[in-house]
Amino acid sequence: MNRIKRGWALAKKSWSVLREHPTLIRFPLYGGVLTLVMAVVVVGPGLYLIDDGKLAPGAPLVVIGFFLLAIIGTYFSVGLAAAADRIFRGQEATVADGLAVSRANIGAIFGWALLSTTVGLVFSLLESQGGIFGQIVSRILNVAWSLVTFLAVPVIAIEGTGPIETLKRSGTLFRERWGQQITGNLAIGGVVALLGFLPAILLFFAGIALWSASSFLGALLVIVAIILFATSALIASALNGIFGVALYHYAGEGATIGPFTSAELESAVKRTGGPEPSTI
Repeated sequence: MNRIKRGWALAKKSWSVLREHPTLIRFPLYGGVLTLVMAVVVVGPGLYLIDDGKLAPGAPLVVIGFFLLAIIGTYFSVGLAAAADRIFRGQEATVADGLAVSRANIGAIFGWALLSTTVGLVFSLLESQGGIFGQIVSRILNVAWSLVTFLAVPVIAIEGTGPIETLKRSGTLFRERWGQQITGNLAIGGVVALLGFLPAILLFFAGIALWSASSFLGALLVIVAIILFATSALIASALNGIFGVALYHYAGEGATIGPFTSAELESAVKRTGGPEPSTI
């Protein structure tokens, strides 16, 4: 229970940063729009070809599409991390400032997108071809991968490392602060699910239920649900990005940054050594 309360405090601090600097939400917004376009233009046709039995042209198109989606997601996530880092250091940060860092690290972003896409495809093949055992192992590996690579984006944004170095660095930081990372992630995900995703789902099904009796009201509820769901997803992405930068500094340097206090960060996880906390 104490760990949940501490995680809730970390989530609130992340929200306070986003509330004071709402421009940060533009990074996942722009990335989401481009992701949707790329999914429709590239991934969609590839999946259609595969479903139509045309595996030879469809499969490569889907793989290329997933790679492009990974590039887009990483590009804007790195921009968000760079902007948040500037804000934590008391500097002004615009979308242009963040994306300038993304452009400067475009090689690292391409490399990380290639690595993550390859890993994702391996997991997908294991799940689809390995039967029940493969599905179980694939899901376990997916969870492990998402945890170990949670700090990959701030590592790229701040250190500018290549894919292998980024994986090693993120993995090292994960091992040092794994308890806090899970606490913060669960808290942010729980808050967004409770306040955003759950109401959106309820509104969606309410709209479907009312559609036959009142098509206007039903359609209105469905539209509101979709907007609420999309907004919640954007906020969740921004909060995770903000928290990731704070955790990166604490895990790597033992330093508290922004509104996060040493007590909040330290109480969520047992330290494994390293420097005493400092304040940035």
